[in-house]
Amino acid sequence: MKYTFQDSTELPLQRDFIQDLNNFIEMAKKVLPLENSAIELSEEESEEISSLESRIAGIESFSKDIQQYVDERSKGAENKEILECRNAVIDVCVETTNRGLKELNQKLEQIKRQSESGIYKIEQDLLNNLKPLFESGVYGANKTYSVSMADGALRGLLKASFSGMEYSCDLTYAHDILTIREAYGELLLPTWTKSGIIYKENKVKMMDVSEYIITSINYDGNKHVDVNFENKKGEHKFRIVSDNDTYQIYHGDLEITSDETLLKSVKVDDITGLVNDLRKYVEMFIKTHKLTQILLDGKDAVRNNEVFDCLKLIAEQYGDIVKESLERGYVKNEITIKIEASDGTRTEKYITKEESFDQLAELGSEGLELASILGVD
Repeated sequence: MKYTFQDSTELPLQRDFIQDLNNFIEMAKKVLPLENSAIELSEEESEEISSLESRIAGIESFSKDIQQYVDERSKGAENKEILECRNAVIDVCVETTNRGLKELNQKLEQIKRQSESGIYKIEQDLLNNLKPLFESGVYGANKTYSVSMADGALRGLLKASFSGMEYSCDLTYAHDILTIREAYGELLLPTWTKSGIIYKENKVKMMDVSEYIITSINYDGNKHVDVNFENKKGEHKFRIVSDNDTYQIYHGDLEITSDETLLKSVKVDDITGLVNDLRKYVEMFIKTHKLTQILLDGKDAVRNNEVFDCLKLIAEQYGDIVKESLERGYVKNEITIKIEASDGTRTEKYITKEESFDQLAELGSEGLELASILGVD
């Protein structure tokens, strides 16, 4: 697919922007009411918690004052009846206070648990609704991938950052166990071995590592790739580190690429092919994403009710494309792109500013602010 503006200028990102814009608006209509409900719940329960904590503090202060007063009034008294009365008053005061404090503290803990449970549920709903947007709808994010074997299967962690916002996703992949052959194909690597009947001497041996299992891949989203793989018994372990098309290859503690003799036997084209295929694999062979966290300026945006601020950052990205689409379009107030399929078929997709604005306006002041950032007001 090829995506262009209406005047055939290519979009800065080859994506169906109209679909992304519609998805963004639909997602905003779901998550902003959720975040507002979390804010309301937090405020209501904060008031209730504050009220209970005030009552607890009041009881403790009152009990302390009573005991001090009785002690002062009975100070120096030798009369048995007065002392018995003092002790009885203090005992009743302590007993009543402890009973009241126990009930109030139990209620306080119950409210805190209910509050945490309710807020946690809303947070999970927010993350689930935001998941499609953060899978592919945040343009220009810097992404890093960390993939490793866990419980006998490949698991990954995606971390991405954009304009002060960071987010993390747990990943699963198309293969539970990935071999070099499945990732790339046949691969031979040189190492030293001792041979000879009478006199043992070092000789170069080409080891077939095609069936070796990949145990970890780290990819910075640009040029750096670090991959580890080993045979099924774990007796032989290899590591390849790639930076800007330069390679370091290790067999255990031996660095193959620092040995001039071994280096001559390395097929650089195979190493390049493997590294390139691994880059594609970690990005394109993802089976499931699970959005687990969104940070804004290093703090949990979901827990701190700052999802709206994150949406404004994404809206700024989209607003730039909306503006360019309107400038390059032929119909006033229509955001239009053209799509050219591989067979040459061409279609157009559009949404009017009015349609976008009307949908966002349903969200009140927050929706109107997003509409302004998008440039559809």
